[in-house]
Amino acid sequence: MSLRLRVYLVVVGLAAVLLLGLFLPPDSAALWMHYLTWTLICLLSETLWLSTLSGGGTASMASTANLATLMLWGPEASMWIVASSTLLANVLVQRKPWVRAMFNASQSVLTMWVAGEVMVWLGGPRTGYHVLGAGIGGTVMLATTLPFLGLVAAYMLVNRALVSVAVAWSTERPYFRVLREDWFYRERLFDDTALFLLSPLVVISYAAISYVGLLLFYAPLRIIYESQKRYSELRSAQNMLIYSERMAAKGEMAAEIGHELRNQLVAISGRAQMLLRDAERQQHANVSRHAQIILEQAHRMELMSKGLMDFSRAELRVERVDVNALVQRSVEFVRPQKRFGSIEWELQLPAGVPELRADPGQLQQVLINLFMNAADSMSENEASRKVITVGTEFDERDRHVRLRVIDTGPGIPAALLSKVFEPHFTTKAEGHGFGLSTSYRIVTNHGGQIVADSPPGQGASFTVTLPLNGPGSWS
Repeated sequence: MSLRLRVYLVVVGLAAVLLLGLFLPPDSAALWMHYLTWTLICLLSETLWLSTLSGGGTASMASTANLATLMLWGPEASMWIVASSTLLANVLVQRKPWVRAMFNASQSVLTMWVAGEVMVWLGGPRTGYHVLGAGIGGTVMLATTLPFLGLVAAYMLVNRALVSVAVAWSTERPYFRVLREDWFYRERLFDDTALFLLSPLVVISYAAISYVGLLLFYAPLRIIYESQKRYSELRSAQNMLIYSERMAAKGEMAAEIGHELRNQLVAISGRAQMLLRDAERQQHANVSRHAQIILEQAHRMELMSKGLMDFSRAELRVERVDVNALVQRSVEFVRPQKRFGSIEWELQLPAGVPELRADPGQLQQVLINLFMNAADSMSENEASRKVITVGTEFDERDRHVRLRVIDTGPGIPAALLSKVFEPHFTTKAEGHGFGLSTSYRIVTNHGGQIVADSPPGQGASFTVTLPLNGPGSWS
């Protein structure tokens, strides 16, 4: 945890303690049972939670209950109610580290205070609408439209802003990228809108038939929760498909890798026997040469085994990646394999290409998919000179890294260019059609683009454009 993040967490925590000390719940002696009940209601809504898409935070169905609490009981009481329910939910239900639990409770205090003050400033009652009792009807709620819209806007903006600072600083992702990827995407905004619009209905229902009316809202909250859960599961399924495709490609290469490793072991064993024979004869002239060959073969085996382990890794691991080094490692990984035996490599890796945040295993999967497609294409065409050109460049203006893979094969017919990234699409007799579609999914999950091109009479060209900052998580 960086120093600035530590300072930020402490400042938010101290601000929350100050607000709680300055504003005690009004009329606690008479209303304490209601405050306790609404704490349990908010705690129950917090149990309907999911991780954000990046894994950097969590989102729950508590917005409806929190906003209803604020409207009914005012900013002072709602700060205590929501902070208590958030802390209990984080510790007992979501099992978060105490640092995150304390931060979430603290930011909820600030969020409720700001949203409550906005509501009061726009004409809402400071002690909340519960003072109107059953008189909260359509006419009254229509008059509170502006205070309601104000508190909703303040609640969403303050909550997202405070949480996103912590996520951004813990993952070294740009602040506005965190906002866009974790909170302000279409599906999340649809669910948030539904949750926010339910809150005034909760208030009216409570005013009309007391706590029995709150039971009516569990079903829609559950529906929204299940919808968001299905969307998250779909994204998880996509990640599993990426892993499955990686395993399929690994299986295709297994026999070639095993054959190559056996050849290297034969060379090592042979040189070791020569060393023993020379030692018995007290001949040392060739020791250095034998040892050098053993070291070279062992190094090649190390590169292949490391590449295979990186390629097989299941979990997402976002880190700083030197793209030029990754290209070199990927080329060294596939070069000894039989399908690449007659292929020449041209690497155009200029200095000055900065590191980017990405999953190196997944990017290596993209490279290997492109390499294998290029090799197979040139093999089918029996090209006179089989060359794979791999180049990188840095677009300083857009802060993007571009990576190109070009072959000298027959190219891609113009009619098929728009289909190459579709699942199951393949021109190979024994292909499964998931290599390029998986590569497309990996690149887009990193916030980038992959484009295929094939000028007439030339080979195929694939351009991958990646932003410098990729996905991450706050753990």
